[in-house]
Amino acid sequence: MSVMVTGGYGHIGSWVCQHLVGKGHDVLALDKSKRDLSYVQDPGGKISHIPIDVLDQAGLYRTFQEHKNSLDGVIHVAGLAGGPYFARNPRQNIYLNVMGTVNVLEAARLFKLRRFIYISSGAVYGVRDNIPMEDEPLTPGDIYGAAKSSAEFIGIQYASEFGLDFRSLRVYFAYGPGRLPSEVTPIHEAVFGCLTGQTCISMPAGADQSIDFTYIRDIARAICLLYEAPNLKYRQYNVSSGVCYPIPELIEKIAVYAGVDLELSIGPGRLMPRGPSIDSSRLKQELNFEVEYDLASGVEEYQKWLIEDD
Repeated sequence: MSVMVTGGYGHIGSWVCQHLVGKGHDVLALDKSKRDLSYVQDPGGKISHIPIDVLDQAGLYRTFQEHKNSLDGVIHVAGLAGGPYFARNPRQNIYLNVMGTVNVLEAARLFKLRRFIYISSGAVYGVRDNIPMEDEPLTPGDIYGAAKSSAEFIGIQYASEFGLDFRSLRVYFAYGPGRLPSEVTPIHEAVFGCLTGQTCISMPAGADQSIDFTYIRDIARAICLLYEAPNLKYRQYNVSSGVCYPIPELIEKIAVYAGVDLELSIGPGRLMPRGPSIDSSRLKQELNFEVEYDLASGVEEYQKWLIEDD
């Protein structure tokens, strides 16, 4: 049986594809664009690219129809990631993140797929001083978080009303091979820019905010665990490294790992409406999930890929 990964050529999606192949699955990587995935290992050629946009409802239905005898489930990653640019075109970006999800949910319902994994975000919790667990109320602090929350609520209703096995995983700040720091968000570029030779980091705020970055391989592994688990107690799970640092300290740590001397200027206050981390104990207790990469080992592998990719 095969698994469809929407956004399969994206940062998270591409690593999910590799982990699925490693587990013996055939993968349909649904993505409107095709990037170089030389960092993804697919020795058996089990990843098939399908150039469809999740907003193309007719194209989605054709694809589901073509693969209806082999398609087992969907891991829905496609959507615009959070960051300050999300609010620059709110209507289009909300439409992509919410209606794109609805289109894939509806196709999964009509073709009676077994399972649907939705990749959500820690942005659903908004501004926090604590580290929230999954059963805390969602209080998004920006448009992106509101869109991710909305898609989760819709998915839960598809589960309740139509019996779809819907599960969501809230991810917190992925980093690692597949994207340059400058290709992700401004906070990624500030935190990991020294790995690409930046020696002067300046931000208007963030000195009073802590943050947790999770290595991309750990996130992909958690997603695959969630997909393969036969029975779960809950529908919503968090994943993070569980270790957070004040932003200035985090940048300085990575500079030390990279062997780079930095000029660092960070203004006071919060940089963004996020908490320091999200609690992954539900995933650990139910699926025995533990991260395999600490910050040092993740940065080492990421830097190696950046050097090789240069």
